[in-house]
Amino acid sequence: MKRAVFKPLLTVLSLAVALVMVFPAGSASAADSKWINQVQADYTAYNQKMTTSYKNYQQQIETSYNQYLTRYTATMTELESKVLSDLKQWDETLETDYNQLKEKYGDDRDKANALRTYDKYINQHFRGSPMNLYATAANRDYRESTMWVYSTALNENFIDSKTWRYSKAINPNYLDSAAFKYSKAVNENYYDSPMQRLKHASSKSYYGSPIYQYYYGKISKTKAQQEYAKIYKQQTERLNAIITKSKQDIANRAEVTRQELDLLHAKSVDALEQRREEALKKISDLRIQICGEGLSWEPLLKKPAQQ
Repeated sequence: MKRAVFKPLLTVLSLAVALVMVFPAGSASAADSKWINQVQADYTAYNQKMTTSYKNYQQQIETSYNQYLTRYTATMTELESKVLSDLKQWDETLETDYNQLKEKYGDDRDKANALRTYDKYINQHFRGSPMNLYATAANRDYRESTMWVYSTALNENFIDSKTWRYSKAINPNYLDSAAFKYSKAVNENYYDSPMQRLKHASSKSYYGSPIYQYYYGKISKTKAQQEYAKIYKQQTERLNAIITKSKQDIANRAEVTRQELDLLHAKSVDALEQRREEALKKISDLRIQICGEGLSWEPLLKKPAQQ
């Protein structure tokens, strides 16, 4: 009976000895708590600093994006309004002109075909007519028209548009965007991020960290300091590299988008001015055939060339 009790007792004692070997008695209390607390405090301060810096930067780039969108949308709308107003004025002017020509030359058989053609030319709804081509170019709802291309480039919801690409670059929730990479790098809860690596390295509760090993007496304080310093250097450099690249990528995207929109605006102005010029010239040439006198007009969007 005594032997039966003695064997389990030996087993318990063996386990106790093994635990003492893994976690030497008094190792935690012997550790430099002041240094450990300082490491953790330094990490907390660094985390707060970098998180605040990220939040400020995110707010800054969102403000810059909104300013871009407001400014360029206003520029496009101004151009569109000017052209639509011009179309309305010419529609009224040419309709009045046609009625006057018809009243004066309507009984002239030699001019009948020209008058019918003139009526078609000035009709903005007659497919393929000079004024229809001008009106179509100015219609943002007509696919592939000049104003459709322009307005689409500014539509942040149109996939792969210039503005869509810009909006995604600054969106921290858009997977793998520049802003996403920055936001995750400073997130201590994001798996394998630099900040999470630092959080674990500075924790006495994270198994295997330098602080953990020192706290439980597995390595010396000097060794712990060396290992922690190495991890700190690696992860702060890694974090700074991610931040630098993310900021550069966002700055590049913002600059490229502005350049693309400036170029697109200039091309749209040229295209609309050219379409207007072609329409009015065709109508004017036909009018000369009817009554011997053409139309007169000035450029709408571009200053006339200096003689």
